[in-house]
Amino acid sequence: MSPGLLIAVDEEGGEVTRLQSATGSSFLSPAALGVIADPEVTRATGRLIGDMLRATGVDWTFAPMADVYGGPANPAIGVRSFSSDAHRTASHVGAFITGVQSTGVIATAKHFPGHGATRVDSHESMPTVHASIDLLHRRELYPFRSAISANVGAFMTGHLLVTALDADAPASLSSAITTDLLRGELGFTGVVVTDAIDMGAMSGQHGDGLSHAVVSSLLAGADIVCLGSADQERAVESAAEAIFQAIADGSLEPSVLVAAAERRTQLTPRRRESNERVNVEADELLVADAAEGSLLTQGQVELTGSRVDVLSLSTSPGYVSGSPSWSLASHLSSFGLDVRFVDAAPPQSDRELVIEIRDDWRSVELLRLLTEAVRARPDAVIVDVAIGTTDLPHCRGVVTTNGIGNLSIALAACRLTGRDPRPTVLSILNAARA
Repeated sequence: MSPGLLIAVDEEGGEVTRLQSATGSSFLSPAALGVIADPEVTRATGRLIGDMLRATGVDWTFAPMADVYGGPANPAIGVRSFSSDAHRTASHVGAFITGVQSTGVIATAKHFPGHGATRVDSHESMPTVHASIDLLHRRELYPFRSAISANVGAFMTGHLLVTALDADAPASLSSAITTDLLRGELGFTGVVVTDAIDMGAMSGQHGDGLSHAVVSSLLAGADIVCLGSADQERAVESAAEAIFQAIADGSLEPSVLVAAAERRTQLTPRRRESNERVNVEADELLVADAAEGSLLTQGQVELTGSRVDVLSLSTSPGYVSGSPSWSLASHLSSFGLDVRFVDAAPPQSDRELVIEIRDDWRSVELLRLLTEAVRARPDAVIVDVAIGTTDLPHCRGVVTTNGIGNLSIALAACRLTGRDPRPTVLSILNAARA
């Protein structure tokens, strides 16, 4: 393997995991950490994620998200954001970065200049932010300043139009945003990587498709162009051809690539000394003591019997998270309950009903099914794995996890059964480094 090669993944904790996609993340989502509201817990989580990445040979994570949560209508952000408050987001962004980078893994602040106020998924089409310069500095840009203060290794530009900054070009193709604002005004001197340049918001919006987007992003000031295509070989060939052609016709100066390459050489993961001690157990205990605080509870949620029906209602998974790998039923079963999956709310019986929901606001049909289920079984308990901003039908009780992943769902199962969650949390965290 080339000594200059870096291995990078999306490992945010919670919904977006690449190393634990088969089991669900062992770490709390940013939203859950924001609810706990203790940057030290977030810093410890960053260290634990960094340790897991180092143990598997990963040098670089495309995390954290510095986007400020803008509400449930945003299809791409959700529990991936720390908070709807810019100052709280900033404190957790800085903590996560220092935690990850203390392990030698490179962190990335994304999606510059801020994707939280959008209403369109950039995997499909171009989102637009209509906000004044003053509001952008108070809201969108504030957490990114915190990332720079934390000496983050890289920034990822987003595929979105921010009309007050550049009314014509999306951020990842805009020199006004990438070079003038990020490097000039904010003073970031590290590496800039684009979001996947072949996403629908980019390549699908230009006549020249991928070629136009690749060259334009380099001209805007990006150092690394990210390609997320399923056909990687063809995408890399097309990108290289576009760059060679742009150099040949004079539209891309070689000096631009030289400057990008020089910045890229500065992006080097710190190698920990063999005698450098990291107290992983202390971080795990800190997270275990705080984790239950990520749950929000309304009404009576503790199950009174041992026979439980589980009705799962969820929309199709998003582009970044993939199919859900968490399972509330499996955790309840592991606690000794007699668990049965159901497709609809059964008549009231000696079996209690738990309804787990995900992104119900995205689907009128899903909301209808949820309402009908609660009407049939008002004694049901709802487990909502989102941030919980949707008005849910009145029922016996609601547990909101503020996150998706194995750890968050395990916490919900502990709450439903009245168990002390700390042993379960420690077991999950220990398994992550096994």
